[in-house]
Formats: sequence, C-alpha cells, structure tokens
Amino acid sequence: MNNNLNNLNNLKSRLFLPVDDNSKRINKIINETKVSTVCQEARCPNRGVCWSNLSATFLLLGSICTRSCRFCYIKKGKPASLDYSSIDKLAISIAKLNLNYHTFTMVTRDDLPDHGVNYLINFFEKLRYYSLKLNSKVIYIEALISDLGQNYDNLKLLLNSNVIDVLAHNVETVRRLTTTIRDKRFSYDGSLKVLKWAKEIKNNIITKSSIILGFGEEMNEIFETLNDLRGVDCDAITIGQYYRPSNKQIEVFKIYSQEEFNIIKDFAINLGFKFVKVGYQVRTSYMAYELIDLIKSIKSN
Repeated sequence: MNNNLNNLNNLKSRLFLPVDDNSKRINKIINETKVSTVCQEARCPNRGVCWSNLSATFLLLGSICTRSCRFCYIKKGKPASLDYSSIDKLAISIAKLNLNYHTFTMVTRDDLPDHGVNYLINFFEKLRYYSLKLNSKVIYIEALISDLGQNYDNLKLLLNSNVIDVLAHNVETVRRLTTTIRDKRFSYDGSLKVLKWAKEIKNNIITKSSIILGFGEEMNEIFETLNDLRGVDCDAITIGQYYRPSNKQIEVFKIYSQEEFNIIKDFAINLGFKFVKVGYQVRTSYMAYELIDLIKSIKSN
C-alpha cells in the first residue's frame, strides 16, 4: 500500500516543463490568448505528452456545474448565462494552437433546456471553420458530454450535426457505488443508455467512457462494468486511479497496484475495446490523439 501511495504522490507532484517545440509553441500561445485549458487548470501530469502530439483539453459551457458529484473539483452552483457572442473569439484562440486533436469536456447545465447542445454545435462548427481558414487543416474533436438530461433529442441534435468525431460519456464508477459517488441525477443505467443511444443515432460514431478506481469497488464489479460498456458497443475505455483533489471530496479508499492495473487492462482488451488506457496517470483524455487512426479508418469505410 505504501509503495502504491508513493507512486501516486510522485505522479501528482510531477511538474510540466515545455521542452519540445510543439509544447513550447502551445504554451506560448495559451499564455498570449489566455485561453483556458483543463491541462493547466488541473495541473495534469500528462500535458507534456499531449501537447507534444498536438492535442489539448478544454472546458466548455462555463466553470460552474449544476450537479454535485462527490469526487469532482469543479465548482457547483448556479452558472452564468451562456455568452454566444464569445464563440468566435474562443474558436479563433483555440484554432491558433494549430492542434490536430481537440478534447472538450463540459460542465452539466441542467438550467438549460438543451443542456448546452446548441452552444456546442455552434462552437464546434466555428472551430472547424477557423482551423481550415488559419491552418488549412482538418481537425478531430472529442466531446466528453454530460448525460444531456438523458434526453434523446438533445443527443440526436448533437450527433446529427456531424461536428464531433468521438462521443465520450463517463460511467465514472461501478453500479453499486454510483449513488454514493455521483450526483443523484446521474444514474448508472442512464449513462449506459446515452452510449447506447449514440450508436443508434449514428452507428459510425466512436463512443468512449471512463472509470475511476479507488472508491471501494471490487475487481468483479470492475469487470461487470466493462462488460456492461461493451454491451452497449462502447469502443474506447480509460481507467485511472482516483486521488482526492481537496478535503471537500470523498476520500481515497484504495490505491491500486500496477499488477492490478495490468489485470484490468488485459480484461478490457480481451473484451474487444478498440482503445484501452489503464494506469495511475490515466484520465479521460489520456493519449486520446491515438484515436485518430481509428477515426480515419471508420470514415474511409
């Protein structure tokens, strides 16, 4: 247990140094444009890997979430109104980074009838437009969405707009712990339903989910969750170790060993996931740019 904890603490304390040309350029433009990245705000230890591969993660729909999951560090409360007039400016700022792969996460917006879908569509369309205009390149977009109120029409509107390449929605934990860990408005079956709907609406969309470990789940429950995700044809999975962002979040129940991570990884691969990342440092967007080849393969068929 102590060795596992030391490994985790070493990962948490690792500082990012922009040493390669891509990372230096991205770091410079971010500082100049003041565009906000999850990479920086979360002090992600993986950002050097992603930036060097022309990938970064951004938060949309504001900084305040309408739900209160017990593991999450994002502020909770009543969000401000969406500023549609700032979409062009934000899209231009991100396009200037000249990235290949963009991952976007977003706060849950229960205060909006469409849960922010129309804003997302508008923004992603503008980002693709400015990326072509400024950089003459096609980009790839992964969107980590909320459950959109478990509203089929909201999801259909987003997917039929053809603005994203990867649809991510996280189950976060195993069935037994869902009501303990997540806001009561989320549900385990509801999250599976979102991923199932995505394939029904657009069968060639790549779907992705994530599991956080360390809340007290059992190994057989992890396997059950992976089986459930493959049961709704989820293509990609990331599984990482939870650590407590502050004293306000739920405590860490267990630190996993590398051997346990390896067992889980092998199980996921054998189930047929097309993209599998498992380990201490893994987060939802970890090495997401590796999905580009899969996206190209699906689009060419």
